[in-house]
Amino acid sequence: MRNSTASLYNRGLSMHLEFYAQEVYYAGEPDGDIINVSFQEYPDPEIDYTKKKFDLPPSVKGIFFSVNYEFPPSQIKVDWCDGEEESGGELIIDIELTKTSLKIVLSNNYSFNVSFETDDVTFQNIKSFLTV
Repeated sequence: MRNSTASLYNRGLSMHLEFYAQEVYYAGEPDGDIINVSFQEYPDPEIDYTKKKFDLPPSVKGIFFSVNYEFPPSQIKVDWCDGEEESGGELIIDIELTKTSLKIVLSNNYSFNVSFETDDVTFQNIKSFLTV
C-alpha cells in the first residue's frame, strides 16, 4: 500500500515538499488591497471549458499565498498542493527567500523548499510581500 501525503495529513504528521517552480506569479490590485503570489511546478494549462467534454489537468505541486488587506485582520493565507492533495490555512512561522529559492515552515510544521527563477521586478514584489 502506498503511503500518500493525504494519509500523512490525516495522521497529523509533518510534511516536506520540495520542487522547482517553472511558474512564479505575483499579482496585486492597483490599490494594494489584494495580493496573490504563487510558485507552481508547471504553468497552469489552458482548458477550453466551452467544449462539452474536456479533461481536467492533473494537479501540480505548488504553494500559493494571498491576502486581502481590505478586511482586517489581514494575514497571509497559505495554500498548497503536493501534486495529489490540496490543503491550506496555516500561518507562516519561518521564511527564507533568496533570488532563487523559497524555504518556508508553517505553523503545522509542514515545510517547503522551492527553487525558481524569475525577473527582478517580480522577485522584489514577492520579497516585499512575504518578508514584511
